[in-house]
Amino acid sequence: MPKWAFRATSRTGQPVNPITKAPTDEITVHSEDELNRRLAIAENDPRDIAVEIRRLTD
Repeated sequence: MPKWAFRATSRTGQPVNPITKAPTDEITVHSEDELNRRLAIAENDPRDIAVEIRRLTD
């Protein structure tokens, strides 16, 4: 069961979703390790990614 909703938005308007080419995409994350990995990737992304995290379950 997913624990978080992870939304990434490019502040520069570049595509975040490779299929739709949208500058914003949201996925569900199932583990804290996966969440930390995605946060680290977003921090170093050249598209200047803004991240919003919403807890779905306890």
